[in-house]
Order: sequence, then C-alpha cells, then structure tokens
Amino acid sequence: MTAMLPFGARALMSSRQEPADSLDFFPTPPWATRAFVRHVALPVLGVLGDCETVWDPACGEGHMAEPLRESFASVSASDIHPYGYGDVEDFLAQDAGVQADWIFTNPPFNLAVAFVYQALAQAARGAAVLVRTGWLHTIERYELFCQHPPFMIAYYVERVPMHRGRWEPDGSTATDYCWVCWVRGAEPRPSMWIPPGQRELLSHPDDIRRWCKPAALPLFEIEAEPEDC
Repeated sequence: MTAMLPFGARALMSSRQEPADSLDFFPTPPWATRAFVRHVALPVLGVLGDCETVWDPACGEGHMAEPLRESFASVSASDIHPYGYGDVEDFLAQDAGVQADWIFTNPPFNLAVAFVYQALAQAARGAAVLVRTGWLHTIERYELFCQHPPFMIAYYVERVPMHRGRWEPDGSTATDYCWVCWVRGAEPRPSMWIPPGQRELLSHPDDIRRWCKPAALPLFEIEAEPEDC
C-alpha cells in the first residue's frame, strides 16, 4: 500500500526530521500564496504580473514559488539549502544591487530581519515577507520599522497551517500569520485582512500530486498467506 506524503516526508510523517544543515523550513500551503497574490500583490501592491520579475530567496521545495508562477511571468527561486528546487545560494551573502522587481518569501524566522534588509536593498519596487504575527514585536523589529516603515501589513483571517519540514494538506495550527509589505516610494496605508474561505477556494485538486510523492506504509502492508504444503 502507498500513500501520498509531502516531499521529503517519511512514511510516518510525525517522525520527519529536517536535515541538520538546513534552516527553518516551514513550507507555505499553496493556497496561502494564491490568496496573497489575489488579495494583496495584484490589487494592493500593484505588481504587474506580465512584465515584472519576482524572486523567492527562501524557496524550499517550491511551495511558494510555484503558485507565484501561476500568476507572474518571471519568477526565480533560490535557497541556501539544496532542497531539490531552485538555485542553491545564500541570499544574505548576495552582492548589493537590484536583483528583481519584487521579493516575496517565507524567510527563516530567526533571520527574517536580515532578510528584510537584504530584500529592500535588492528589490526595485518592493518586498513582502510572510511571518508569524508574533514576529512584529521586540526592539529589533521596532528599529527595522522605524528605518523602513512597512507600506502595509496583511493579516490572514483564517489560520495558515505550517509544519516544520513538511506540508500537511489537512494540517491545523494555532499560530497566526501575516504579510509585512514594503513598496518603494509609497506612503504607508492601514493594515488589511485577507478574507476567510481562501483555503477552500484556492486549494487546487492537483496540489497534493504536485508537492507530494508516493511513500510505502509498511505497517499497513498485507502479508501473503503461506501456501499449503
């Protein structure tokens, strides 16, 4: 018997261990990226999907970059860890200079502030990071926001389940997430809310096939009965 499990998962998903040399890997559910594009990137940030470049520099296994490619003509992806998707490079070690029109990413939690500074230096038009709402606090974030006031913060009304090292299509969470967005030269505007119902509306039938692979479930294998002598 086989089952469809997230890329990199073992047969028993609860035993999944992230590689020791990788960084915080919490794949973004594909529907959550589509909701960001539909309600924030296109109508509010003003991204021009057919002629501007988008970069995800913490792409993992492509859970965000692939949904971005559904709406934007030019999307590049990279990660410091070789997850098997995108280029392998250290975003924080990149030379100064513009690399894309927009940078959208789900950064490692403990490096998110550094990712923001780097993104603002390398994105021509703007950047947005997907973070836990708790990330908004602390003196370090206060100093960041004083230097670079966000254009807008977009909060998900419904919960966005993220699990370390894997995407669980039916997962749940008690953690809240939001997008912190910057648009070069634009005056800050009030926060907004990404409406409920996006998980049901924007989950595609082929998402599991695209981001999962068959895995044997040995505990459920049926042993053949011995033949009569």
